[in-house]
Amino acid sequence: MKKILKYIFCFFTWLLSLLFNNIVVAVCKKIKYGICSANFQRKLKEHGKRIQIKDRNLFEGLKYVSIGDDFSAQDGTWIGAYSEYGREKYTPSIQIGNNVHFSRNCHIGAIQKVVIEDNVLLGSNVLINDHSHGETFDFSKPRHQLPLYSKGDILIGANTWIGDNAIILPGVHIGKNCVIGANAVVTKSFDEEGLVIAGNPAYIVKRKDS
Repeated sequence: MKKILKYIFCFFTWLLSLLFNNIVVAVCKKIKYGICSANFQRKLKEHGKRIQIKDRNLFEGLKYVSIGDDFSAQDGTWIGAYSEYGREKYTPSIQIGNNVHFSRNCHIGAIQKVVIEDNVLLGSNVLINDHSHGETFDFSKPRHQLPLYSKGDILIGANTWIGDNAIILPGVHIGKNCVIGANAVVTKSFDEEGLVIAGNPAYIVKRKDS
């Protein structure tokens, strides 16, 4: 009987230890993410409430970035607003609305303007970038030495869902209530509402009312 009680005692001791360790880990993570989010918010141009940022992210030029309420970004997020590159100067702006969520490894880059409206969801590995290293056929210098070049602003309309590995290129405007398929490369604007867009280069797969 004593042996059985001893085993029971050891089991419950182990169980309590496991639960305690899990609670401590969860609390530490919450504190760490809270510190990351607070540091992130302090550097922004403007920000709303309830912003959640994981660690292992890269942020550049946050004084040119505005974010609304209820924003979250998973590990690997890279947000860059570049006011200079080499000897060139730029006036970047990144505007992110309310209730926007980034999955892992999303990259948003701007030397001009990127606007992401309310209720937008980005899948993993999404690239939204309004610039490139030089124009397409400029081979006067190695690519990394060319000044950054933008064909125009990017706009992602409200309630849009962008699938994993999608790429949104400079000058593209996407209408509201759209779905952009996984692995799509969007090279031109789709201003209509309620579209399903997919492919490389992306094209309209379906309209809401069709």
